[in-house]
Amino acid sequence: MPRFTSRPLAAAVLAGILTPAIIAPHAAAVDYGMDPDVVQNPADTPNRPETSGSGPSMLTQGSSDGTVTEGLINDYRPQTVNPMFPEGRDHLPTADIDMDPEVLARLAEYAKVDGDRIRQINAYSPSMGRTIPLVWIVPQDLSEPRPIVYALGGGDGGQGRDNWITRSDMVDFYSEKNIHVILPMLGAYSYYSDWLEENPDQGGKQMWETFLTHELPGPLEAELGADGTRSLIGMSMSGTTALLYATHQPGFYDSVASLSGCGDTNSWLGRRGVASTIYNGNGTPEMMWGAPNSDYSRYQDAVINAGRLAEQPNLYVYAASGLPGDLDFLGPNAPADDGAWDDRRGPGFYIEAASNLCAHRLKQATDARGIDTVYYDFATTGTHSWDAWNNALREFWPIQARGFGIDGGSVTPGLDGEEAPWVGSSDSSRYTDLFGPSSEIYGGSTAPALSSRLDDPSLSSQSSVPDGSSDSSGSSGSSGSSD
Repeated sequence: MPRFTSRPLAAAVLAGILTPAIIAPHAAAVDYGMDPDVVQNPADTPNRPETSGSGPSMLTQGSSDGTVTEGLINDYRPQTVNPMFPEGRDHLPTADIDMDPEVLARLAEYAKVDGDRIRQINAYSPSMGRTIPLVWIVPQDLSEPRPIVYALGGGDGGQGRDNWITRSDMVDFYSEKNIHVILPMLGAYSYYSDWLEENPDQGGKQMWETFLTHELPGPLEAELGADGTRSLIGMSMSGTTALLYATHQPGFYDSVASLSGCGDTNSWLGRRGVASTIYNGNGTPEMMWGAPNSDYSRYQDAVINAGRLAEQPNLYVYAASGLPGDLDFLGPNAPADDGAWDDRRGPGFYIEAASNLCAHRLKQATDARGIDTVYYDFATTGTHSWDAWNNALREFWPIQARGFGIDGGSVTPGLDGEEAPWVGSSDSSRYTDLFGPSSEIYGGSTAPALSSRLDDPSLSSQSSVPDGSSDSSGSSGSSGSSD
C-alpha cells in the first residue's frame, strides 16, 4: 500500500530541460530561433514585458490576465470530459516521422546530439501545423523492442543549457537500462497543453496534449520498435502536465512521475502560479484554458478531478520543502557563486515550497477518495533544482519498472510502508494557510475556505461531492503554484 516518505534529499539549479530543432517532410530546414550563435535561448520571448522583484511578490505581477487576481475560484465540480474533444481524438490525423533530419546546431551544442547515442527525430504535428524536433536517447541494445520514456521540460522547455541531458545523468541511466527516452522540444511556457487560443510568440497553435498523447506515440513507437509500454516524466512546469495527463487519460502511460509540479490549477493561487509561468512566453491563463470556473479550466485541474487517479497505475508525486539540503551545497549542480546561491535560496525555495503545498492538496484529495495507490514522496529538504530531480528519478525507477513489467528493485520502504515516517504531513490542521483546509468542502477538491470561514459550523469534515460519492477530510490543505 503506497504511502509517503520524507527524507533529506536535496537539490541544484532552477527549472529547464532540453533543446529544440526543426525540419520534416512538411518543411525545409528552419531553425526557429535555435541558432545558438544568434539566440541565447529561443524561450527568451521577444517583446516580453519587463518584470521586477522575486519571491512571493512575483505572484502578484507578470500577467495581463486580470482573472488571476479577481476573487476566488468557487466551482469545484469534477470535469472529466474534455470540452475541446468531447468525442475523443481518434478521428484526428497522426504525426509524420522523419528519423534522419538535419540536426540543428543548438541541439548538437546544448542537447549533445551526436547522431549515435543521442539523436534528433522530427515529427510533424497536424494540429499545430509545424514540425516538432525530438531528442532521442538511444538504448544500448536495439536488438529487441524496448519501453519508452517521454521526459518533458521545465518552464523554458529545456531549450537552454540547463536540461535533463546537461544537468542529470538521464542519458546513462536509461541507455544502460535499454529504455528509449524522448524529449520533445519547443514547448516553452506551454504547460504542454492544448490552448484555446494561439500564441504567436511561441510558434502559433499550442496543441501539445493532442500531439503528445494522440499524434506522436503510435507512429513514433512503431518507428522505434518500442514494446508498447510507456512512461511519462514531468518536472516543474511539466510536473503539472504529468498530473493532468494522468487525470485525462489514466492508464495511457504505464507509469507517471510528477516532480515539483502543481495540479491545483483552478484555485486562485494555483492559477496565479500558472500565469506567472506562461507570462514569460507572452501568454495568459485565459488564452490557454479560458475563464476560471469554466468547464475547460476545471478539466485542467488534477485536484478537482483526483478521483480519476485511482485508475492511473504507478503514479509517483515528488515535492520537497524548499529548505536547502546537502545536495544544495555538495551536489554536482550546487551553486558556484553568490548569484547562483541567491537563485537557490530565493526562487529555489519558494517555488518548491509552493509545489509542496500543491502536492499536499492533491494528497488530501486522493486520501479523501480512498485512493491509496499514489506514491507521495515529500522530502524534508531540497530546493527546486536539478540534483533533487535527479535523485527523484532514482526513487521513481522501481515504480516505473513495474509499469514496464521488469524488475527495478524494491521501492523505498517509506513509500510502501504502512506508517508515514514523518508524523504530521497528513494532519489536516498542519497546512491551514491562508485558504484553510481544503478538505472542508468536497472532501479535498481544493475548495479554498478562507480563514474567516473556518469557524463556520456549516462546514463539516465530511460532505457530499458532486459526483455522488462521500469524502471525508484527509491530509493537509493548501494551495500553491509551480513554474
